Amino acid sequence: MDMTLYRPQTKQGDPRLWVHGWKRFLGEDNVLVFFYDSGELCVANLSSANLATPLIKDRLDRIAQQTNRISMELLEKLREIANAPIPATCEGDTAIGRAVETALGIPINSSRKPDYKGIELKAKRDKTNRNNLFTCVPDWTLSPVKSFGAFLDRFGYNRESDFRLYCTVSSQKPNSQGLVLSLKDAERFLWENSRKSGHDEQLMVWPLGKLEERLADKHKETFWIKADSLRDGKGKEMFHLKSVTHTRNPNLPQFTRLLADGSITVDHMIKRLPVGTVHEKGPSFKVTPKRLSELFLGIPQEYDL
Repeated sequence: MDMTLYRPQTKQGDPRLWVHGWKRFLGEDNVLVFFYDSGELCVANLSSANLATPLIKDRLDRIAQQTNRISMELLEKLREIANAPIPATCEGDTAIGRAVETALGIPINSSRKPDYKGIELKAKRDKTNRNNLFTCVPDWTLSPVKSFGAFLDRFGYNRESDFRLYCTVSSQKPNSQGLVLSLKDAERFLWENSRKSGHDEQLMVWPLGKLEERLADKHKETFWIKADSLRDGKGKEMFHLKSVTHTRNPNLPQFTRLLADGSITVDHMIKRLPVGTVHEKGPSFKVTPKRLSELFLGIPQEYDL
């Protein structure tokens, strides 16, 4: 059976699909399940069959076994690494993630693809109060502010030898720069605004669909790793891995709700380099650890290392 993937030529509509011949087994208001197995896209009509049907169950069991094999393989490798502290390979917030990837033999790269055979790795120091979800730049074509340089010029400050803007932005209240997030849920946009005397000026915008897509792509399956930070005799930072939280399948409607109640925030890390160029390490979307499980379907699995 063939399937067509397409979107309207205007490029403003949602991506669409059409399975050729499915009118033969599809009725009004039927519920379908799509899954990929051994190079084949499989479609089952749950309104006339169920997941316990042998043909469907055998395929799903095979997929689950393959997925569990990789996650258990990774867990065993992390437990081996956790037998002794591992050295930091750089400094700053990214040091823990790079140390874990180096210990696993994963080359450092800027790819957005999951780190280990389809599993995303997110490592943090145990004392860090938020989990990093992903980074995503605004839609500059829709944003009144057209670059991070222009944004920095308006809201940045001098700190030591740098002109920078390092701050957290929430939907709950403006930060010290007057920046605040605003959700226009009916329009499916997340805005970052400047609020003065109760009046909001729109600055930058993200389509919610793009943010949900980034969450789905980044965290289809994730190991959230906690580690203790310590120093060796020479003052070099080391990491002792402690635990893993294993999540699968983002619950996308929850993303907007957690943005609205302030559990998900945006971090800016922008500075002007000595040569004059502007560098932004984010914007980083982060979630408080106690709400992390709400972003995913099913109960997260917890493992001690």
